[in-house]
Amino acid sequence: MAVKSPANRSESFGRLLSGMISSLAYYEGKTSAVVEEELGMALAVVGKTIQRYKSGYLPPSDEAVRLLAEAAVRRGFLGREWLQRFLHAARYPFAEKLLDELCPAPQVRPRPPRVYENLPAPTYSQFVMRELAFAEVLDGLHQRSAAVLIVGLGGNGKTSLAREVAARCLRDDSETPRFDAVVWVSDKDRPGTTNLSMVLDEIARTLDYPGFAQFEHDEKRHEVEQLLRRQRVLLVVDNFETITDGALLAWLLRLPEPSKALITSREKHRGLWSSWLVDLRGMSEAEAWALISDRARVLKIDRLVGERTQLEPLLAATGGNPKALTMTLGLLKYERRPLQEVVDDLYAARGDLFDDLFTRAWALLDEAARRMLLVATFFPTSASGEALSATADVQGFAFDRAVERLADMALLDVQQADLRSPPRYVLHPLVRAFAGAKLGEQAGFETGARERWVGWCSILADSAGHRWDDLEKLNILDEEGETLYAAILWAFTNKHYQDVVSISNNVTYYYYVRGLWDRRLKTEVLRADAAQIIGDISHEIIALSNLIMISSRQGKDAESESIVKRLLTLKKLDSLPEGVYFRYYHALAFYQYSNGDISTALASWEALSVSNRQLSIHDRAIVLRWIGECLLLQRRMLEASNILQSTLDLAIVNNHQRTILFVKIRLAEIDLLQGRIGEGRQKVQECLSIAHRHKDRWYAAQAQYLLFRICLAECKLPAARIALVEAIDLFERLSMRRELAEARQALADLA
Repeated sequence: MAVKSPANRSESFGRLLSGMISSLAYYEGKTSAVVEEELGMALAVVGKTIQRYKSGYLPPSDEAVRLLAEAAVRRGFLGREWLQRFLHAARYPFAEKLLDELCPAPQVRPRPPRVYENLPAPTYSQFVMRELAFAEVLDGLHQRSAAVLIVGLGGNGKTSLAREVAARCLRDDSETPRFDAVVWVSDKDRPGTTNLSMVLDEIARTLDYPGFAQFEHDEKRHEVEQLLRRQRVLLVVDNFETITDGALLAWLLRLPEPSKALITSREKHRGLWSSWLVDLRGMSEAEAWALISDRARVLKIDRLVGERTQLEPLLAATGGNPKALTMTLGLLKYERRPLQEVVDDLYAARGDLFDDLFTRAWALLDEAARRMLLVATFFPTSASGEALSATADVQGFAFDRAVERLADMALLDVQQADLRSPPRYVLHPLVRAFAGAKLGEQAGFETGARERWVGWCSILADSAGHRWDDLEKLNILDEEGETLYAAILWAFTNKHYQDVVSISNNVTYYYYVRGLWDRRLKTEVLRADAAQIIGDISHEIIALSNLIMISSRQGKDAESESIVKRLLTLKKLDSLPEGVYFRYYHALAFYQYSNGDISTALASWEALSVSNRQLSIHDRAIVLRWIGECLLLQRRMLEASNILQSTLDLAIVNNHQRTILFVKIRLAEIDLLQGRIGEGRQKVQECLSIAHRHKDRWYAAQAQYLLFRICLAECKLPAARIALVEAIDLFERLSMRRELAEARQALADLA
């Protein structure tokens, strides 16, 4: 054994040892003097010798250094970085070997970086670069002004330019300013409805903090502004000319740095004069020729376009407007006339250019294509071919021909992320306005079409529904979330209350699993009111029960109490179906549980489990799991373990995947509390794998926090910190406030 000279000193060693002793004293609730005596006994020296070491004198042997290092890690929860410095200051030989033994480096699997953006898929196959305008936008993004405003006539390509700029700002490209995320908001789908609150919600969802959307306005604004300060976010607000919310305008001009706003508008809004202005005019001859050449190849009319010398009259007639150019090429294909005749008609047209283009295009559509164009206005963002076909009642060859003609005439834009994805269809704002006006002239058609649209939404929602036994089924709703929500709103506004109840009943579980609390909250409110109007007490109870669960989880006590009072006014409970009866009493028990009254909640769930009402296997598993949770909180370990194991058996037989997650996490916690660390770790790892596969971040967050506690028990401090930071991130994103407060305190203690 190597022996050191007692005269050797190191001030760093003394400071690190003093900090270690203070850490032990804090965690173990002792005085520093007591800790020093204990360390002295372990090293077979008196307590005063430990004080000598604190003043900087190095221990005479390597074994003494090793014993101090072990105490620091196992009792003081000090990490790898501290230990590395301590061993270096103590001049310990083979320090790396002891470092890896006591504090092994965490094995973190690298994850691909996630890009936070909600950009719409491009509707153009090839972007025609507008060199001057593109450079002006980039120049504006480099300035100190909070907003860049792109102004131009309808169809001039503002949206395409903004989208291309935004996409390139996400790349590591020295030519464009680099942003960490892009949030896209457009008023084109529901003109005049975009406001500050909706923009804040969209930012929160896109940056993956859906829990923020449930906050009251001032708190939500504060939290979102903090996100915009922490990272460079490019907020794109498209079609600003129809937005009327003055609060949004004022907020955009004071957007927190380093984030920026990119705004498109047909008008030079007076309130935006302080922004960096980019005036987007018609295409130059070179740009127009590139667009026409590409479009003509797609339409297979290259031979009809002729020489480039014929372009000048077309440019003059359209003003170089890209939308007008593409529509003119569609007319050229289907009117089967020479280019010069088409151009002459454009010159001869009276009034607005697009009025003439749309009128002529409409005349070239057959009945199927017209129906397709009209129903496309129902879909707020984009529509699948299946949805358009069902809503317009156009199938087979007629559908394919209608889509081809609408796309050729630039009346329907095609979005396709890649060859593996089916195409989706969107409307340009000018086309949407035209089609909406035409729809208003055909009230009889709209009535039937709306019923088919709502019916399609209902069937789609039902196909996913409450698939607690197959959560991957929920993936089919990812593309249609906006459409389903729009259908619920339309049905409620137009007094189709049964449709509100039907769609809401099946879509709220999707919102629940995905953590889209704001959407679920609004949908449940509409369902409760619709059910009350039509006298459907069962669905009113289900909706109110879900609202109690949501508000209780969010800590909104006054709101929860109000909903409970409404629930208690409902009568004739004995005649309710078993599932509804269960929901009613389960919600009341959960309300008691959320208020911290564990004993009363336990009694309520136990009474429900032995009531004379026949519960389904699924509902019985839910009751038992909450009984187990209460027993666990009361530290009645054996009873809790037995109940939870029985629940797990039921859940596995019934393939109730979220109950399996819930129970395994609780059983892992019991393993931890009773010292079975390895078994607990295995269960937690299984839960994390399942939760990530099903995009169930509620349980992923809980499992991650339990993993932190397990790593802490194993004295794996670096791994514990990583798990805790992951848990805090999920708690914050989902706005799990109580869990977040506990985890943040744990991080402070760990530090």
